[in-house]
Amino acid sequence: MNPKRRFFRYLPAYAGMEEWGARVLDAGFTNVLPGAEYPAPGHPEDHHFSWENGRRLSAYTFIYITSGAGVFESEASGTAAISAGNVFVLFPGVWHRFRPLQESGWDEYWVECEGSAIDSAVERIGLEAANPVIDVGHDDAFLRCFLNILETVEAEPPGFEAIVGLRSLEIIARLRSLRMIAAEQGFTPGQKAVKQSILKMRENLGGTLEWDELAKDLGMSYSSFRRVFRKETGLSPGSYFIEMKMNRARQLLASTGKTIQEISDLLGFESVYYFSRLFKARNGMPPSATRKPPGAAGGG
Repeated sequence: MNPKRRFFRYLPAYAGMEEWGARVLDAGFTNVLPGAEYPAPGHPEDHHFSWENGRRLSAYTFIYITSGAGVFESEASGTAAISAGNVFVLFPGVWHRFRPLQESGWDEYWVECEGSAIDSAVERIGLEAANPVIDVGHDDAFLRCFLNILETVEAEPPGFEAIVGLRSLEIIARLRSLRMIAAEQGFTPGQKAVKQSILKMRENLGGTLEWDELAKDLGMSYSSFRRVFRKETGLSPGSYFIEMKMNRARQLLASTGKTIQEISDLLGFESVYYFSRLFKARNGMPPSATRKPPGAAGGG
């Protein structure tokens, strides 16, 4: 899935999900532009809130901010500044409110989930309502946790309720891993810039990126950014971005049954001919050789 400006879905209570120990109630993504109304309308009454009144929810919600900045406040933690790379956790029954800064807006991904396995995992890794804000940085694998859930919720393959429920546990497991990494080592400014740029690539798999503008946003010249990126990854930013697109193309070809034209369009290629030629050059075979057979069982 390539995130739109806004996508979210609230899921009904499916029979038997309690036995899995993890259930996703809703998930979404919003690109909040500077000065935009927040929160945007369209959410159920029990989830919509105003800054003046705040709200309480009955389940855990994990919110990952990938760009922009804002503020978060809860009765258990007080007020905290939020910046890109932060994830904050909404705890069941705890009053809270949050919003992006008017001058910056923000990009937010969220998953609300509940269940005995969720409760156990949160307790096991030591998440506390008094310390709900965690700096995980710009981590591609962590972002992918949210994107996987959003893609599956949007596609709704058979049995997707259990799939996304168990994937919500991966968010907590990744949080544990990232906290351990942060405790053991720091990242150089160059490494942080590369991680941030890779996350931006992941968010824009369906389009293009202006490398000069991206480097400028990272506070670097393009030549410096390109040099650091190649040092850390062994590839230029453009080549790395193409490899990400090719990896995603292979996944879609093998698992979704989408046509080659649909996948080419989904990944933002200028033509299906260019996509097919590039795919064959990178993989040694045309897209048709790895495409899922029509009528085969679907995946998430």
